[in-house]
Amino acid sequence: MTAISAATIFSATSCDFLDIYDPSAVTTEYYDTKEGQERLIVNLYGRYRSVYSNYTLQYLGTDMYMSCDESPTSAQFNGYNQDLSGLSGLDGYWKLHYRVIQEVNILMNRCTPELAGSDYERMTAEARFFRALSYYYMVETFGPVPLLTKEEKEIITEVTRTPEKDIYDFLVTELEAIKGLLPETSYQTGRVNDAAVRMLLGKVYLTRSYRDYAEEKDLDNSIKMFESVISSSDYKLLPTFAEVFDESNQGNKEIIWSIQYGSDKNFDGGGNWMHTQFGFNLLGLYPGLFIQDQTEYAAMQRNIWVNPIVHQWFRHPDKDPRYDVTFKREFYINDPTNENYGELGIYMPLWNDESGDSKGAEYYYPFYDADGNYNWVPALPMMGWTTDCMPMCRKFQETKIKWGEKGTREDIVFRMADAYFLAAEAYLMNNQPDEAMKKVNSILERAASYDPEIYALLKLNNVSEMTMDRLLEEKGCEMFGEHDRWFDLKRTQTLLTRGYLNPLVAHYDNLQKIHLVRPIPYNERIKLKGLEQNEGYRN
Repeated sequence: MTAISAATIFSATSCDFLDIYDPSAVTTEYYDTKEGQERLIVNLYGRYRSVYSNYTLQYLGTDMYMSCDESPTSAQFNGYNQDLSGLSGLDGYWKLHYRVIQEVNILMNRCTPELAGSDYERMTAEARFFRALSYYYMVETFGPVPLLTKEEKEIITEVTRTPEKDIYDFLVTELEAIKGLLPETSYQTGRVNDAAVRMLLGKVYLTRSYRDYAEEKDLDNSIKMFESVISSSDYKLLPTFAEVFDESNQGNKEIIWSIQYGSDKNFDGGGNWMHTQFGFNLLGLYPGLFIQDQTEYAAMQRNIWVNPIVHQWFRHPDKDPRYDVTFKREFYINDPTNENYGELGIYMPLWNDESGDSKGAEYYYPFYDADGNYNWVPALPMMGWTTDCMPMCRKFQETKIKWGEKGTREDIVFRMADAYFLAAEAYLMNNQPDEAMKKVNSILERAASYDPEIYALLKLNNVSEMTMDRLLEEKGCEMFGEHDRWFDLKRTQTLLTRGYLNPLVAHYDNLQKIHLVRPIPYNERIKLKGLEQNEGYRN
């Protein structure tokens, strides 16, 4: 957390797409110019690629996702074992957010109406959004953290951990101040807009409403923010779930804000690797059946495993169109040298299919094994698991790149369906379960592609069904693989219970209250006087 003498710069070109590149390090005097400040702003977008590709903090240790191995990282972040400490590799995440914060502070110190002209409100609002977003993730991840709002020109050696209440007061003040300053839709693809500001502000109000320092109107204000997005004429739920994730339909009317990638190697950064997550090693496990073919998921990495229970949340997988849009269960032999080329190589039936019909597949994996245990599990000796096969996520598939190439698709951060779920959560907490049920049913009606017969199966029929657990499970079906599941569980105060739905969390049996925040990185604590470790953690 030191002052910046040089920074990676990203540039916005004159076209409609937010291009990002890294020409060189520059002196800080460059940020005294409008050009330098514009590039500093776009640098923030580039940094958020790294925020949302931190899959360990986004997914592991939740009810939906689990690790695939027995590594120390998996044991610590997915198992919450006793080795989780200040030495667990969180330094990069901490530094990343404080780089964002410091760069915003630089801009806010140097950008003036005289220098920026008519762009002043837009430039400062974009920057303040990112500072608020970083502080939201920092306070939710680590609890009280130093609140720095001024450009630091000297190395910091001593800090004070600001109470969570004060940080949330700051977030509300900041986001209320910039609300209405940006256009409702992005003026350039990938740019933050006012709907995104209101989404974040609504989430801040909603999160604070659970805390003992909540303000009286937090739930009302969060509902107001989410309803303002839902009623916006510029965004809508698309007619079908499949259209939202059609790779040829990026930037559609349901997407409020997304992180941009692209096929231009000068601007793609590390690439979007979402298309490689939530799967297994098709080539390594089945030699002679499959070849390197992106459409057949040959590039899938064995990084994050889907908790089998997630499939059961799709109560009618044969009728719910989202299920087969989200998961791929059939893999046809695509090695032309195989005598069975073109035939079904691997088949996983619907989780509730008890017919035993293998469809003639060479390899058949039903949801349950012969003993009635989950069969779609990773090969983990400590659990006695051997299958190492499950339906792969196809929601983020990239069919237009070669095997192993960097992903080019946008990474969705805010979309309309999430506004409905967040509004439902706020209504539920505000003792309005009927309104919450209406919001969830709106999503389920779209899930049914507005087919009344399918909707009749999927919808909630009685307000007694509208519990927090049901809301989180319906949200899991709709937003599988999208961000913030760990933060959702923490916010809703369900992490300590729903976390035990994760078989590996249950195996280690150590999830407890201290895990509602992560450990402060050791390397930061030894540099900064006053940065004490969170309770219950070593180092």
